[in-house]
Amino acid sequence: MKQNPLEILKIYQPNSNRLSLKEIFEDLTRISEIKKCSFCGCNAGTLKEFAELAQAVGENELAAKAGELQIKINGQKKYDCLGCNPCYPADISNLLFEISDNQGDENKEEPCSSESCSCNTPKPKNKWPVEKGSFFIGNEKATVAIDTLSNTKLPGQLIESLKDKIAIAGYCETENIGVEKVVKNIISNPNIRSFIICGNESGQDMMGGHFSGQALLALHSNGMNEKNRIIGAKGKRPVVKNLSTGQVERFQSQIEIIDLIGNNSMEDIIRYTEIARSKKKTTSDKKGMYEFVNNEIIAQNPPKLHLDKKGYFVILPNKPEKKIFVEHYANNGELLQTIVGNDAAAIYYTIIEKGFISLPDHCAYLGKELTRAEYFIKYGIPYVQDKALGELADE
Repeated sequence: MKQNPLEILKIYQPNSNRLSLKEIFEDLTRISEIKKCSFCGCNAGTLKEFAELAQAVGENELAAKAGELQIKINGQKKYDCLGCNPCYPADISNLLFEISDNQGDENKEEPCSSESCSCNTPKPKNKWPVEKGSFFIGNEKATVAIDTLSNTKLPGQLIESLKDKIAIAGYCETENIGVEKVVKNIISNPNIRSFIICGNESGQDMMGGHFSGQALLALHSNGMNEKNRIIGAKGKRPVVKNLSTGQVERFQSQIEIIDLIGNNSMEDIIRYTEIARSKKKTTSDKKGMYEFVNNEIIAQNPPKLHLDKKGYFVILPNKPEKKIFVEHYANNGELLQTIVGNDAAAIYYTIIEKGFISLPDHCAYLGKELTRAEYFIKYGIPYVQDKALGELADE
């Protein structure tokens, strides 16, 4: 797109809060044509949110088109969120939230499930799933959940085919934190009674691999010991520090596991889903459905900016040379040195190793900017260095 999106997207025009779903989808289509948005998890999340809202109000054709576009973006996704300002998908997401809120829809899907996303989108509280992660939501009242282990593409395909028949589909690659999230999301929904584990085992080619599928089977069969280690799990670190004995017992009693580990066949998974759905099981006890401690802290921008006594950096990515030049200045404007590298990590490490930076917030800022500069070199995403957050303090 050669035109400025701020000028052509309807969301930024007067009375944008009155846009129809069709007009909003036209904006989403244009946004998906922007190079940086065509690889972004924020955009995929907003498309998912739009599809569910459209389906809820009977706009099934728009919902289907949005779902197809979401699958396309997910298939080529290269990052979860770059923290762009403005973030076009996030602004659309805010509008969808307002529309949904005005309709009294308390079960609206969160626009971004990624923990790394910096989009400031409103998110409802006490909502299932209780844990963020890499998953797709189908019918919350369905009785089947699916974990595809290391197969990251299969969840989207399954939700497309089984959206009304399964509650949730996602992948899980680690035998500790990943297992914890899977268990909490299952036991917090009393409708889920069957759990299909499929796809290739995670980390099986690594020495002392993860084996998250085997860990889930072991947890369900054997539980955990007094040190929160999954009994019988063979992964390299199967310790679930954030699960209680009661939660593990609920996981064991609430669900039946269907072991399809190593099977990536859509046909087989769909067949076993139908078998699981055919089994007549009552809803599990709802007690404890939302008994999870919310340790979230609301992020806020700093009121003041304190200069690093070690100086500041000017980042100059050079696409033809495929190099990033970082000029290090003293706070009086004197050029101290120039660091040159091909990737953000190497430059960041060198700056820290040489002691050119001292404040934690300055380190975080520099890491973000170097990553954005690297994306410019690799993917052509426009880069202009952002100023640091906060107003300059008099010191």
